[in-house]
Amino acid sequence: MKAAEPALDALPERFEVEALLGAGSYGTVYRVFDRERRARVALKLLHRSGAAPLLRFKREFRALADLRHENLLSLYELFADEARWFFTMELIDGVPITEVPRDRGSLQRAFTQLASGLEALHGAGQLHRDLKPSNVMVERGGRVVVLDFGFIADTADASTDLVGTPAHASPEQLAGAPIDPRSDWYAFGSILFETLTGAAPFEGRALEVMARKQREPAPRLLERAPDAPPRWAKLVDGLLSRDPSERPRPSDVLAAFES
Repeated sequence: MKAAEPALDALPERFEVEALLGAGSYGTVYRVFDRERRARVALKLLHRSGAAPLLRFKREFRALADLRHENLLSLYELFADEARWFFTMELIDGVPITEVPRDRGSLQRAFTQLASGLEALHGAGQLHRDLKPSNVMVERGGRVVVLDFGFIADTADASTDLVGTPAHASPEQLAGAPIDPRSDWYAFGSILFETLTGAAPFEGRALEVMARKQREPAPRLLERAPDAPPRWAKLVDGLLSRDPSERPRPSDVLAAFES
């Protein structure tokens, strides 16, 4: 890839840009070769100006920089140079968790790892707020990695920002109400539902999905996947409850995947 963009042309010489990996609401991610690390890494470049995008960008890095867990993306270094902000992070080569083979063993291993990573994130006082299949990757060796922490927030903040992906965000998050870790666990249940059935519990246009989640219960898993293990069906149905107080505890989630 030729670094034609001005911001890329001015990157430090230690980084050789190889490919564009994707772009989000405020950042663009590239695969680069880091000459100091002698390894390929991902580089996220802030592409929006203004105080709010910069605050979110720095929050994402600071929240994850000191958090090390096998199932959470590792962040490396934060750079500020001539009004440009970017950071480097672990480069992940994998597929979305919904593409995991649907045999019980593979699913059990994958979702146990996802639950472990989510517990670690919440234990560090952070909420993901945008958990969805494309943000949970499975590497060739079977390691599950949660990534894209652009909407991360402190659990003590009880943020009411209207963020997230309607297909997988909790009803309370889409209503702009205060949220806590139970909102991320709702998304966990939604991802498991999609993995087992091939479709999210609620599908359609964003505004339609947001409205339906406020007034309709999620479909029962066994209605869409009759062969799903009963323990998993009970877990998913509970996690997708509109009332956060009725959702299973993290320990119950892990217990459902025990052999």
